[in-house]
Amino acid sequence: MKLYVILNIFLCFLNITFAQDQASLVSVEIGKRELSVNEPFVVSVVIKDVENRPPVIFPDFKGLEKRSKSATSSINTIDGNKVFIQTISQEYYADKVGVYEIPDFTVLINGVKVKSEGFRISFGMSDGVMAGIENEEQNLPDVDLNGEDVFFSVKADKKSVYVREGFSLGISLYIAESVPLQMEFYEFNRQLQEILKKLRPVNCWEENVGIEEIVKRQVRIKGKKYTEYNMYQAQLFPITRQDIVLPSVSLNMLVEENRSAVNVQHKVLRSFKSKASIVRVKGLPPHPLMDQVAVGRYSLSERLSSPLVYPGESVRYEFKIQGIGNIAAIPSPVTEVNSALDFYPPERSQEIKRSYTQVSGQMTFDYFVVPRKDGVFPLSRYFQWIYFDPVRERYDTLQSVKKLQVKGEDYKLGNISLSGSAGLYDNLDGLDTTRESFNYKEFFKNLTNAIVVVLVLAMFWVFRK
Repeated sequence: MKLYVILNIFLCFLNITFAQDQASLVSVEIGKRELSVNEPFVVSVVIKDVENRPPVIFPDFKGLEKRSKSATSSINTIDGNKVFIQTISQEYYADKVGVYEIPDFTVLINGVKVKSEGFRISFGMSDGVMAGIENEEQNLPDVDLNGEDVFFSVKADKKSVYVREGFSLGISLYIAESVPLQMEFYEFNRQLQEILKKLRPVNCWEENVGIEEIVKRQVRIKGKKYTEYNMYQAQLFPITRQDIVLPSVSLNMLVEENRSAVNVQHKVLRSFKSKASIVRVKGLPPHPLMDQVAVGRYSLSERLSSPLVYPGESVRYEFKIQGIGNIAAIPSPVTEVNSALDFYPPERSQEIKRSYTQVSGQMTFDYFVVPRKDGVFPLSRYFQWIYFDPVRERYDTLQSVKKLQVKGEDYKLGNISLSGSAGLYDNLDGLDTTRESFNYKEFFKNLTNAIVVVLVLAMFWVFRK
């Protein structure tokens, strides 16, 4: 009996410790609650210190339709350590104006339920176009229905792309609202894996939101109402000039048939086939760097920690590339070697947002720059990043507009900086390289574990008496 009580006390303390740790790593965030009817209501899950994105299943809310899903991963480098944050978001749309009461709900994260409190959302009238069926026809398959009430579609949103340019690939089953058939999925996970094995091109980089559930929505195709069951959505980036061939694939569904003679229902397997298609891959126009440059639509954001320094004083320069494209594959800017400025290898940070229609985000390069000579130095001389814009169909260059002003004698170790601090490598000989940095997170974790052990031992000693 005593052993049983001690074990329960130990598990109680253990659960408290794990719960505190879990709470600090996972949170459920609620978006705007006052919306117009054409705006999405967003529920997000934020997971810290996790490199690989876990599967997340969001709940269904009465009166709201689950639509697009997005996943954003960010990697920041702080003092040489990588910090990972995963954000998975689900959009919900209201079918009509009104106030919706959302009860307490749970989000399933890697098989673990995370609770969130209920709330109220309000959807008002909008002056813009309704975000309903008509507004999404551009994402629907262009098919010749021929009177079909049920069809299986594998659709790419572009018929041709440049090498390294992204395109969206979706797999969906469409069932007309007027169809009298009762259908259900048959061995879905196995079938989907077989379909993807046939469809996934070997010469493409893939970015997807994740396959956790079938997303159902109401759509209209050529004036006819359908229910779409979207089972896969990804962005593909061809890395070679080989055309992307999407073969015809089949999906088997269980269909209920009524046999009037005996008045019983009978389930049979019925196969639905997609149409084969090809996405043409074009080469980039001639350029010395045509095999190396990124392809997409990008812009530059930059920051200089100080525009005025002494020779030998370090300054930080942030070169941030942001836009739409294969963010993870963005190469570093080209830096010109020179005798006036020393550039040290940058710390890289990235944030990538993957949605059903595109991949966007930013890649940041954080440099330490140490000037050696007096003068004014336009950073455009030293930092440039060439890319190809597939919309304008031409190469472009992102260049710095910042200028670094250096005042004082040419770099000597003993120079005093304008701010009173020494240069980056001043007093280097006096640094203690054997001293390790203090990890406060690990310290408090070990301290908590030690307290739990002491409490358990104390309880054990009390019960023995």
